[in-house]
Amino acid sequence: MGGTGRAGSVQRNQPGTTTLPHTSLRGQGNLGNDSEPPFGRASGGLSQNDLPIPIDAVPDPLVVFDSEGIIRGANRLLGQLLGYKSSDLIGQQVEILFPDADRAAHRSIRRSLLARSDDAAPTLHREVFARQRQGSLVPVEMSMMRVPTGIGIMFTASMRDSSRHVEIEKALTEAVDEADAANVAKSRFLGTMSHELRTPLNAIIGFSEMIQHETLGPMPHEKYADYVKTIGVSARHLLDLINELIDLSLIEDNNLRLKLERCDLKEILRECRSVIEPRARSEKLKIRVLLPKDNVNHPVDPQRLRQVLLNLLSNAVKFTDAGGTITLALWRDATGVKIQVADTGTGIAPAVLENIFELYVRSEAKRNVTAGGLGIGLHVSKRLTEAMGGTIGVESELGRGTTVTLSFPPTTATPANER
Repeated sequence: MGGTGRAGSVQRNQPGTTTLPHTSLRGQGNLGNDSEPPFGRASGGLSQNDLPIPIDAVPDPLVVFDSEGIIRGANRLLGQLLGYKSSDLIGQQVEILFPDADRAAHRSIRRSLLARSDDAAPTLHREVFARQRQGSLVPVEMSMMRVPTGIGIMFTASMRDSSRHVEIEKALTEAVDEADAANVAKSRFLGTMSHELRTPLNAIIGFSEMIQHETLGPMPHEKYADYVKTIGVSARHLLDLINELIDLSLIEDNNLRLKLERCDLKEILRECRSVIEPRARSEKLKIRVLLPKDNVNHPVDPQRLRQVLLNLLSNAVKFTDAGGTITLALWRDATGVKIQVADTGTGIAPAVLENIFELYVRSEAKRNVTAGGLGIGLHVSKRLTEAMGGTIGVESELGRGTTVTLSFPPTTATPANER
């Protein structure tokens, strides 16, 4: 086999040295005299001169077998992986290295490779189980290829132990399962909290309003009116925070369900003005509502749209000084429907503005600390708007105010949870 061999064949470069066509078999060198000969001397084995492949130089466990599936050689790494000596394997069917259920498939792959021409024979990569001598199974990444030689067609199968990969995959699966279980527990907790906290809070709010309105008679001291008002405001604030947390949980768990219907958007904006106007008046703020003459009907979830607009209006009231103006506007153009909330308030710093819709992002202004909030409202508003098929954008300048615009396309929207 001197000189240059044909394409795809094993090439001898010098006595005891070979060049192999498979990338995992590239290497040169003589077998060490202190190692067990990888081709053995048992019946059916080949000498190093018959098949000059320095397989002990291969960095992965390797077995060499002929077209009949008879093992002709194996390196030390294969013996270490599967618990065999090379001499024990010589003359055995290569299928003994695989589970009973996989042996027929292995024979079929070998025959398929054998039927191809030299140039068309690919290297096959498979994730399989190899069978150890004592019967245990080891997950391996196997690369199998046909190697034409001077003494006939041979096959090589290199095996890389993938037990570590399997362990990592198992650990990741367990981590995902634990995270899913934690999400279920969180959802159950929030569901319980929704009932256990909202129910008494609604009672506190209802009774505080009755006392404030002196439904059953006058209060004995004028200071009580201030106290009752504080109780009502604090309870409503706490209820808003709880509702935001519950909505966030539904959104993050993809359990939020929207019901889109064609609604009169002008009417929804009027309702929002009615809700926010008393609070704005108490802060000495002016509310302007700009509505078109024609009706503007569009598919939205009316309850969720009110929630988004009231959150934006509440923020505008929080961050606008007495004497300022808050504008609520609606219009339709060629790009769709627009709803805008603008104020003449303190504005948002540029560093905060670029991440304003991210979860838990709040303005760094001292006023935001006193105004309260968890930094959830704008994130929830963005997610709700997107779930209704719209987008939300914000423009702001420190000391001049903030404008938030909801945009809905002219086509009929589909809830995100139904897409």
